[in-house]
Amino acid sequence: MIDIKKSHIFFFILFIVVFSAQLFSWEYEESSLDLEGRVAMMASAGKWNPYVELKGTYHGDGQEFLYSSITAGTYFRAADWLKVGAFYRLQKGARHLEDWQFDAGPPDTHWWNDTSDRFENLMYFDATPRFLLPFIPGKNWVAPLKFRYFYNFTNGDHNMLIRPGLTYVIMPDRKPLLSLTFNYNLYFALNSGDIPLYSHGPYLSVLGHINDWMKLEGKISYRYSIYLKEDSGSWTLNSRRFTVGVGVIFTPAF
Repeated sequence: MIDIKKSHIFFFILFIVVFSAQLFSWEYEESSLDLEGRVAMMASAGKWNPYVELKGTYHGDGQEFLYSSITAGTYFRAADWLKVGAFYRLQKGARHLEDWQFDAGPPDTHWWNDTSDRFENLMYFDATPRFLLPFIPGKNWVAPLKFRYFYNFTNGDHNMLIRPGLTYVIMPDRKPLLSLTFNYNLYFALNSGDIPLYSHGPYLSVLGHINDWMKLEGKISYRYSIYLKEDSGSWTLNSRRFTVGVGVIFTPAF
């Protein structure tokens, strides 16, 4: 038979545990419309593709700041279906998990630390196999699958981006006119945070082939991120960012 007194004590303890977990945990939401611009050069020199990029992003989330970066490196065509690359990036104004702060109060307040003057040094390595899909109607379909590993020398973070995608190239008279690409970004934290897959979202871009040495780019993307941390209780930040971007890409051949 069940001991009524013991069962009451058990449920009372369970109630206290659940209530305490709710009492000392906080959940926050943020969303923003971000504007991005970039200028890049992707040159061709045999099997090598030297690459340089300047990028800036304005985050309109109530505490505006500007992210900017310069990237330089090169891709190498290891096979007809595979490109690999190595790159250095200097970035300014990036935010990380430890930059988000909260005070349970009262009153309850939360904020991002000001990172607008912080510079960071990164290296990243890229491998992008590409598969032709001639069996799909239209024939000019390509499926790239990008793997990109980041190491941040400034804070020691290791991160991985995996990006499956699908590209359709409009080619009247066998010359590319437009490239339409749909990607899905998956961001993994390899040595930080509480959630390995901490961010993900779709990415749609349109690339206009103006001539052999210049391309114009438009893109829209959505990125959902989850930040979890325990600090005198636990908190969760759900971040939703919608980005609209434009770019100019120069493609000279040497």
